[in-house]
Amino acid sequence: MTTIQKKVINLYELRYKPIFSEFTDPEFNLLRKNMYLRKYKKGQVLFDEEDIREKIFYLISGLVRLEKYDESAFYTYTDYVKKETLFPYGGMFSDEVYHYSAYAVTDIELYYIPTTLFESLIEKNPKQMIFFYHKLSKILETHEKRLQYMVVSNATNRIIKALNYLMKELGDYTNPTMVNIPYPITINEIANMSGCSRETVGNTIKKLKEMEKLEYEHKLFVFKDLVYFNSYTE
Repeated sequence: MTTIQKKVINLYELRYKPIFSEFTDPEFNLLRKNMYLRKYKKGQVLFDEEDIREKIFYLISGLVRLEKYDESAFYTYTDYVKKETLFPYGGMFSDEVYHYSAYAVTDIELYYIPTTLFESLIEKNPKQMIFFYHKLSKILETHEKRLQYMVVSNATNRIIKALNYLMKELGDYTNPTMVNIPYPITINEIANMSGCSRETVGNTIKKLKEMEKLEYEHKLFVFKDLVYFNSYTE
């Protein structure tokens, strides 16, 4: 069961995070008074496609997966939200419902803010509106690149490009010689992202392990040859 509580948030805990930095102090204080803390266990649903878009979320810890199936329920859109990220951006100022579902890949902790309040404050603050415009432009650029990477006929290339995308989006770059993804990613998820079968993905990852390009144990990836993976985006 989720736990929910109203929490008095220290102004300096979130005040100067990029997503909130352009709000004035009175605006941020109003947000702060209407922020709620919620915790979800792994596998719990935050919202489903077509639910009323009444909350904006700020993820504090853990990983959230976004997904949307087509009418056949065969093809799926998959994306991830990592910590210190606001979501969803899609539908801001226009849509009444969510256009995809979101669930906790790990145990997570987040704040939620009423959508109407959040959007009304942004509308009145030109600096914050510009920040959101740039953020949306960056998201659009990322998805355009992702589509370009995936529109190739070679299955192995699509899988490696999907792995590279996950490495760049979710990877921990603390170690300069290798990158690990500190969240569990399944073979099925990579198959969905690359449009390949589970067997093909499994065989490709096995070959990459034999080539010492990566490690994959207990659903966790470690990328050992960054030059190799980055070459697939050039």
